[in-house]
Amino acid sequence: MVESLGQRLLESQPNTVVRYRILRDVLCLPSGSADLETAHIQMLSHFWVGELAREQHLDGAWGRFHSMDSTIKARFPTSETTIRRALALGLDKDTPLLARTVEFMQKVLEGSAAWSDRVEKSEGWPIGVEAITAATLAEVDPSHPAILPAWEYWAEIARRSFPDGSYEPSAEWEAHKELRGIGIYYLRSRYVLTLLGARSSHLPTTFARCFTDWIWKEPQGIGYLGADLQHPRPLHIFNWLESLEILSRFQSWHGVATKAIEWLWNQHSAEGWWDFGAKASKSSYFPLSDNWRKTGNRSVDHSTRVLVLLRHFSGE
Repeated sequence: MVESLGQRLLESQPNTVVRYRILRDVLCLPSGSADLETAHIQMLSHFWVGELAREQHLDGAWGRFHSMDSTIKARFPTSETTIRRALALGLDKDTPLLARTVEFMQKVLEGSAAWSDRVEKSEGWPIGVEAITAATLAEVDPSHPAILPAWEYWAEIARRSFPDGSYEPSAEWEAHKELRGIGIYYLRSRYVLTLLGARSSHLPTTFARCFTDWIWKEPQGIGYLGADLQHPRPLHIFNWLESLEILSRFQSWHGVATKAIEWLWNQHSAEGWWDFGAKASKSSYFPLSDNWRKTGNRSVDHSTRVLVLLRHFSGE
């Protein structure tokens, strides 16, 4: 059914971005496929991609990395969200635009470059910079060797935070104190989850199940997103979708997400499409289509995102 809907989306003659995402991530055409290669070339020439390239700074970033600068008007408020935008459009680590960004993030992790953000007055700032940078790099290239030190640190923090198979906040605090000399709580953040998910196959199976079960049952959801994963609500639907996408990086996500995926599937219209409203236009993920003034484009974009997630769930 997922592939059938993907084919129907292609028949609606969407723009080049949607076409590429459907071919690559829903129909999963093999690399080297003539149709996929043609779609890739066309996607790279789309004006959404050109906009990213025009706004990119010489260092490979887009100004501040994590915190917005309210004193200036910028098309892309932070590098972090711009990178997610690039990935939503279908760009990958081999695209020159993202390759420059990868080099910048690698230098930050190695200590030879720094964010342009205003340094926060917090003991945990260096740990946060490392985690956010490594997590964002992992979104672009999960196998990049530069993420390994941060991944190993957080894998150890996670292990110590579950002394008896369940999360203990005091255990996380003490683990940071022992390893870095400061106490913080950050394990539930979107960044740490994204980072750990990049190499989730290296986590012990039993622990990974306990970890994803903890996140799934946490009413406040994933840190920075705040969506209750067990109870999707229209007000938080886009944060909920993004939370599922982050959780899907863990091989153990099937054990907790089945009912949520069933709920998501049942939200489609009688015609088979999804449409969660216009507020998604504020997301870095959207739009994918040229504009939402044309009838049906918003539904095409929402359906593309949902089908990619459903294909990921059903195809593993």
